[in-house]
Amino acid sequence: MNNLLLDERPLLVMPKLATLIGLNEFIVLQQIHYWLIGKEQRQQDYIDGHYWVYHTYEQWQEQFPFWSIRTLKRIFTTLENSGFLLSANYNKINFDKTKWYSIDYGALNALFASCQNGTSIVPTCHYRLHKDCYKES
Repeated sequence: MNNLLLDERPLLVMPKLATLIGLNEFIVLQQIHYWLIGKEQRQQDYIDGHYWVYHTYEQWQEQFPFWSIRTLKRIFTTLENSGFLLSANYNKINFDKTKWYSIDYGALNALFASCQNGTSIVPTCHYRLHKDCYKES
């Protein structure tokens, strides 16, 4: 699917991408990517042009026991607001509000490419903190 994220289960960090989007956001995005790879291999939950994964916040916390549910909600909201994480509700029961997630690989690739094409990132500046954090090399 994408060569910026790993297709393996371990939570590994790619420093360049983690610097661009934030460490916590990278870790969550990497784990969602892992789940999406499995969905693609099984040809499961392909809707509206994307594979989707869904878990409750309690289920996400089982995968990330080092974060509180409040922190997880904040991370997911940041990723959604950034446009890197897509969310929807494809649940069959109306009262089930479990969110489904997919990654906008195009947005992720565009961010990465913008830093590879003659611009550099200010190390202490993340995309969500200041939209003009790029400066010419």
